[in-house]
Amino acid sequence: MTRPGSGPQGVYDQINGPGPQAPPPNSGLIQGAAAAPPPPPSPPPPNYGELGSGQAKADFAAASANGGWEFDPAAMDAVIKSLEDCLESDFRKARREADVLNQIQPPGHEVGSEGYTAAANNSGSSYQAFMQGAWDYTNSYLDTLRQIRTAYQNQDQAAIDALRQIGKAD
Repeated sequence: MTRPGSGPQGVYDQINGPGPQAPPPNSGLIQGAAAAPPPPPSPPPPNYGELGSGQAKADFAAASANGGWEFDPAAMDAVIKSLEDCLESDFRKARREADVLNQIQPPGHEVGSEGYTAAANNSGSSYQAFMQGAWDYTNSYLDTLRQIRTAYQNQDQAAIDALRQIGKAD
């Protein structure tokens, strides 16, 4: 003899019976509990342009703090040219490639393909944001080096002194 609720009849009864009921009072389960609140919004991304400019000024201040340091226009031009080439070739190519990474189409119209594609496109968008920040940083660093070069070429001592003060304790 079989017990009620066991065997194939028990499975049939569970499938076709009434749905789950509320937990009984004092069962230890909390009725009406809400889900955890959403996480706080993430902080805004850093301003990479300001960071690049600040780093160029700090590098200049550190290099020129030594009393024996002299401005070398040829060396400065070489660094500037190198950064310009990097922005024009390396960054341009990487940004072009990044544009493709968030335009991926699912190979099929089912959950697996669409979920994979959404994740891949999100990753591509993150890479694009990273590339934009890196470009902003490098471009700002380059602009600051150009300002330093111009200040030296024009013998603008006030600008040179102001740039040297970056990063020094007040």
